[in-house]
Amino acid sequence: MGAGEAVSDAAAVSVARTRRPSPPGEGETILWQGRPAMLSRKLWELAGFLTLLSLLSWLAIELIRPHLSGSGFAGQPDGTALPLILAMTAGMIGIIALPVWLRSSARARAVYVLTNRRALVLLGRQVIGEAMLFGADMWANDTEVRFDAAHMYLSWRLKDEGTDWLRFEQIRDGLTVAALAEEHGARWLNRPAEPGNGADTESKAA
Repeated sequence: MGAGEAVSDAAAVSVARTRRPSPPGEGETILWQGRPAMLSRKLWELAGFLTLLSLLSWLAIELIRPHLSGSGFAGQPDGTALPLILAMTAGMIGIIALPVWLRSSARARAVYVLTNRRALVLLGRQVIGEAMLFGADMWANDTEVRFDAAHMYLSWRLKDEGTDWLRFEQIRDGLTVAALAEEHGARWLNRPAEPGNGADTESKAA
């Protein structure tokens, strides 16, 4: 493969990862559909989130408090400064809180769909995640299936700090979903050994 072809392939992958996909259409069969069971996880996230907000709010107040009685930096605040202080505090909380809340809310309300062609994450009627099954790398356990594909789209609400995967998370039948995806072209990289395989191998070796 030449340098030009490599650049072309990289550009195609980049376009595939940024274009907005469409919901399942004509000629596409839905094999499985489900939602994450994330109530307990969402409660823990909410508790941690509120704790973080409380800490940041306290820090902001402590930074502002020395200037409330007047300083070279703040001048001599009067009653008209209070709305500005409250607006600045609320704005800081909103800037931090809103993206985190939107991300958490989207992942909790997502619907997972596996078709004969794609793994999809839907939010309402909008597709916020897509991975083409054929040739995709897949890891699975009882409660989660992860896909990594060249032709993949992820909304910012599904992206993680590390490697970006399309995830079916907190589901009850992860291995069943993985088996269906494998039948339609996904490579199951951590596929569990079938019962009896080890014994059969040992008997053949003997």
